[in-house]
Amino acid sequence: MNPEVCLTCEDVERFLGEDESRVHALRGVSLTLEAGTVHSVVGPSGCGKSTLLYILGLLDTPDAGCITIKSEAVLHLPDDQLARKRNELLGFIFQFHFLLEDFSAQENVMIPMRRLGKLPEKEMLDRAAMLLDAVGLESKRTRPSRHLSGGEQQRVAIARALANDPEVILADEPTGNLDTENSYRAFELLQRIVQDGGKALLLVTHNPQIAELCDWVHEMKDGVIVNTHARA
Repeated sequence: MNPEVCLTCEDVERFLGEDESRVHALRGVSLTLEAGTVHSVVGPSGCGKSTLLYILGLLDTPDAGCITIKSEAVLHLPDDQLARKRNELLGFIFQFHFLLEDFSAQENVMIPMRRLGKLPEKEMLDRAAMLLDAVGLESKRTRPSRHLSGGEQQRVAIARALANDPEVILADEPTGNLDTENSYRAFELLQRIVQDGGKALLLVTHNPQIAELCDWVHEMKDGVIVNTHARA
C-alpha cells in the first residue's frame, strides 16, 4: 500500500527583489512529503532553503507552481481560508522560538488553539498540558517562558507547533540555538512524534549530523534541489 501523501509542491518558482536586484530564489522546486517521514533540506546560506519553507508553510506565495496539502490545491484560496488551512494543517518551529515571555508554557501552547477556535477552554488547557507532558515539561507548564532554559523553551515551541494536530511540521533550524545534547533530544522527540502520529516533518538545517538522521535529505544550491538521497 502506498504511504499517504501529506504535502506536495511542484515546479515552485520564486523571485525576490525588483529590477537589477531581482533574485531567482527558487527555480522549479518539487517535493513530496509522505506521512511518517522526516525530510531535511541542506545547502549553503542563500540557496533558497528558508524561502522554500515559508512558501510550503503558506507564509509566502510562489510566482509559479502549485502546492497541495492532503490532496487539495491551496494556492488559489482567499487569504482567510489560506490562514485557516495554515492554522489547521501546518505546525511551525523556528530557530528563535518566539514565545511570549510573560505567558506560561501552557498559555504559549494554547495560542494556536485560540486562533483556530475549535475547542472550549477546558479542552485547550487539557490538550496543552498533555503536549507539555509529551515533551517532558508537565511540571513546568505554569512557569513563565522567560524562566525556562533554552532547551526547555524549544520544547515548548515544539508542543505549540503540535497544538492543532497538524499534518505537516515545518522547522527552520529548530536545533540551531541548542547544544549538542539538546539538539539530539529535540530531533528525537520530533522524529518520534512524526512516526507515531503519521505526520510529515520538513526541517531546514545546517547540522549535517541531524540531516543524515532524516529519512530523506534534499540538497539545495542556487534555488534548485540538486540531489535527494534516502538515509542509508
